[in-house]
Amino acid sequence: MKIPGESQALIIGAGIGGLAAAIALRQAGYAVRVFERAQELKEVGAGITLWPNAVKALRKLGLETIVDEQSIPTAVGGIYTWQGKVVAQTTTSEVERLCGAPTVALHRAELQVALLHALEELAPGEPVVQFGAHLERFEQDNQGITAFFADGRQARGSLLVGADGIHSVVRQQIFGSEPPRYAGFTAWRAITPMPADVKLLAGECWGRGQVFGIVPLSRERIYWFATHNVPEGEEDMPSGRKQELLRLFQGWYPAIPTLINATPEDAILHNDIYDRPPLATWSRGRVTLLGDAAHPMTPNLGQGACQALEDAVVLGASLRAGSSIQQALQIYQATRLPRANLVATRSRQVGALVQRSGRLACWARNMLIRLLPASLRLKQLEPFITYEV
Repeated sequence: MKIPGESQALIIGAGIGGLAAAIALRQAGYAVRVFERAQELKEVGAGITLWPNAVKALRKLGLETIVDEQSIPTAVGGIYTWQGKVVAQTTTSEVERLCGAPTVALHRAELQVALLHALEELAPGEPVVQFGAHLERFEQDNQGITAFFADGRQARGSLLVGADGIHSVVRQQIFGSEPPRYAGFTAWRAITPMPADVKLLAGECWGRGQVFGIVPLSRERIYWFATHNVPEGEEDMPSGRKQELLRLFQGWYPAIPTLINATPEDAILHNDIYDRPPLATWSRGRVTLLGDAAHPMTPNLGQGACQALEDAVVLGASLRAGSSIQQALQIYQATRLPRANLVATRSRQVGALVQRSGRLACWARNMLIRLLPASLRLKQLEPFITYEV
């Protein structure tokens, strides 16, 4: 039941977290308007793994069909040496038995579009997402909050949710313009059709300061990603991204150069990896943060979007439970902030472990993981993937 007399939510950002939050708030009885800086939702060539906590969040939102229609279950996930030798393997059936939901993989853009369609079905005929809306600032008072956009648009609501990513304008206005924190490595990502006659290893191959990951997707596609320790801000080589990757991963497990070769140059994305130090609070008055705006994290636990989906569900539940907007946002923050900060901190720690570059350090890393019993590896992972939303 929504808070009496307070029913208009403004959400900044139409990414996975923002759209999921709009669905959750709409289901909680709020009118919702989403403002997205981009002119349209573009198909970004990247995949995403949804761990059981994210699958449960989608179920909580009534979006089981997204999981069923847009994804494929992952069968075996593994960690391998750069040559393809097994370091550790885990079947997803084991994870599902432990957590009560599967682990699935899907195209990030397809998940985003599915969330948009689900939101539009909740508000037929309403323009729930406004594109080309670059937030400049907001003002709040005792009655509500006003958002001001670069093109002169204004919007009035009872609360504002900043789901506008790691470079969040909402976060900057509340907490200042501290730059994001470089994680020490850069990453390339792409989706390509599955090459013929290639033996794939689903999971990650670890080298010295380098990682290559392979994730099968639906419709015979492969999502792959690669990381490499470099100074911040290094530009692409003149020869192009593909040639640079072929140089970096020359001699690795044979499927890796094959996948790189099969990918068009313009399909390869390249971004340095950043996070931010954890915040002690996300909310101020009628404003709160969600997803990467609140807790940007490195991709090493695969939890960025998963945590945003958790945020969305808990925010909707908190707005049902609170007697005022301010109280509801405090409930949301108290529920989510400790967990999300823990996941972000651990993700950075895992990244530092995985990206080790010294010969002895890498040998010790692999040996430690290889010697851990599978049950213990799962127990260490369990707190991050079994959250009940």
